[in-house]
Amino acid sequence: MFKAKSIFFASIASLLLGTAATSAMAADTTTTEAGAYAGLNIAAQAKYDLDCSSNGQTGCNRKANSSGKIYAGYMGAPSLFEGINVSQGIELMYYKVGSATRTFIGSSDSFNTKGLAASYVLQANFNNFSLNGRAGAAYTTDKYGSSFLGTSNTNHSVVPVIGLGARYSLTKNISLNADYDRLVSDANNAAKGPIHMFSLGVGYKF
Repeated sequence: MFKAKSIFFASIASLLLGTAATSAMAADTTTTEAGAYAGLNIAAQAKYDLDCSSNGQTGCNRKANSSGKIYAGYMGAPSLFEGINVSQGIELMYYKVGSATRTFIGSSDSFNTKGLAASYVLQANFNNFSLNGRAGAAYTTDKYGSSFLGTSNTNHSVVPVIGLGARYSLTKNISLNADYDRLVSDANNAAKGPIHMFSLGVGYKF
């Protein structure tokens, strides 16, 4: 499973990087229609800004297990700016970041988060290749559990989210995507801070 997952990520990354250099050299002069889109990304890595300096710790794992996101949005038709076709849009994203853990002698702490985000999207289009930036806010559910205390706490908060992405269109409707999202955890003081998630996936334009 791990080998297959690694090959999947490597294949998408190689194709995106291989086409980026040639695609970005010239601006797309064709008209791109406005429209809705959706996609699914699986995290290649998601990492909490977890405090690993507490006394008595025997282990600390900032990297989350299974993580990813689904998203949908609407992108307007591009307009020419400094020779580049630039599009603007809005996007909704649901994300889930798996657990990070701290271990002590005879006990452990776990942290995980999920959220629903709304963002403004600005995208530069170069033939079949595009780059985008995203900024918005998310309503999050952050959980902290302690095996020593036998308790768990849940916090809800509104936090900022930002992201960067690259898209390569295989067809008019299907694209390969690589994204970075800076999310925020507010589980408790030990895990209060940014989450850096890098993900790869597939998008569909309607």
